[in-house]
Order: sequence, then structure tokens, then C-alpha cells
Amino acid sequence: MPTCTHMHLGCHMLRSMVRFGNGMSTRDPSAELEELRAQLRDEKVRHSEELRQFVYAVSHDLREPLRMVKSYTQLLELRRQQHSDADRQEFARQITDAVERAERLLADLVTYSHQLRALDQPASLVDAEAVLGAVLMTMEKSITDSGAQITHDSLPAVLFDFDQLSYLFRELIANAIKFRAEGTPQIDISAGTSEDSTTFSVRDNGIGIDPRYHEQIFGVFKRLHGREFPGTGMGLAVCKRIVEQRGGTIWVESEAGSGATFRFTVTH
Repeated sequence: MPTCTHMHLGCHMLRSMVRFGNGMSTRDPSAELEELRAQLRDEKVRHSEELRQFVYAVSHDLREPLRMVKSYTQLLELRRQQHSDADRQEFARQITDAVERAERLLADLVTYSHQLRALDQPASLVDAEAVLGAVLMTMEKSITDSGAQITHDSLPAVLFDFDQLSYLFRELIANAIKFRAEGTPQIDISAGTSEDSTTFSVRDNGIGIDPRYHEQIFGVFKRLHGREFPGTGMGLAVCKRIVEQRGGTIWVESEAGSGATFRFTVTH
């Protein structure tokens, strides 16, 4: 299946061929073709490694809740005459929790797998401020419950996908709320534009992230806090895939205990 990078490189090749045909470039066509082939080879290697890590993470994380279901089911069966109703209720609760965790993992896997396929929709002009407004409306309950104060600058229109940009804002704001510190959560969304890209920033005053984990948090199923906080560790991995599919980059600037600023770029 061709990836979005393949499609991008193919379009680049066509543009290059047109330029050569019009006599607008002095570059050797064979050299440019070889460069494009090298880029395709590098992209294939990168996707193969990502797929290997993805399959390993899936098999590892799904085994744990399934083992729990099996163990507690066996306990219910083998010791049903020896345990009180309270014990049986606790076993049943553990089974339910494990099943629900597996269901969340599978749901997030579906979301992530959608980002592994080639882009099926071209980028269109999207009003980022309208996208953010819609996201904040859907998150009204969690914002109110947490007491979060959210501010934002005037945001520009960018070439992107409405649903994907919504996911990015929603995930980054939800993380800022989830990993809040003592006191009122303060979250600010801003954007800066350069000649070739727009950089969006989501800044919070939460618990922060140790620089040692700045790369790790974007991996599949990577969770720094165990079960202390709810979630499957898939959200930022999906964000990374979305941004990179569109030719941008995403990163975090943070210190432990000092809040975090997530930034991602959208190319023009």
C-alpha cells in the first residue's frame, strides 16, 4: 500500500519532470531520481521498524488484562465455596476492570491503525480557531470538573484536516488536564507563523515531564505513571503519526514539576 510519503514523493517527481521538460532546471534528472529512490528506501525501513515496535507493544499490553481475566475467573471457580461474597465481588470487579482496559486498548489500536494507511483526504484550508472552539465545547464537562482555565491567541487558518487537527487539540488539552499539578490548571494555546510553516503550542502548568522521557512519551503504549492516571498510552503516538503524515514535527519542552509545552508544526 503506498504511504503518504510515497504519494508526496510521486508528486514531487512529477513536478520535477515538468520543470525538466520546460527547461527550468539544470539539475541532472537521473541524480534527482536516485535521490527520490533513496528517500523511498529510507521511508520503507522506518515504517518497517515502526510496525515491528507496534506489533510488539500490542502483544505485550493486551496479554496483561487477558491474564488477569483468566486468573480471577479461575479463582472464582476454584474457591467459590471458600470465599465470602465480598471476595467474589472483588474478583468480579477485577475481571470487569481488565475487560474494560482491553476494550480501551483495542479502541485506541483502531485509532492508531488509521494513521498507518495512506492519506485518503487531501489537506484543505482549516480555520484552527474554529476547530479549537468546537473541541472546547465537546470537552466542557472535563474542563468544568477540573476547574481548568483555558486561554488562546488568535489562531490562523492552515492546510490540514479538520478531524485530525481536532484530535491534536483534544488530546493535548486532555493531557494538560489529566496531568495537572496542585492548584488551578492553566492551559494556553497559541500559534506562530514562519515562511514555510505554522507552529502550534499548547502550554500548561502541570506536573511536567523529565527530559529523559521527552522522546519516549510519543511511543506506542508508553505511560510514565503506570495506573496512577487513566489511559492506554496511545494518544501521543497517534498525535505523532498525524503530524508526521502531514509533513510536520511534534515535540515537548518541559522539566519535571515545571509544566509542559507541546508544539507541532503544520507545513504551508
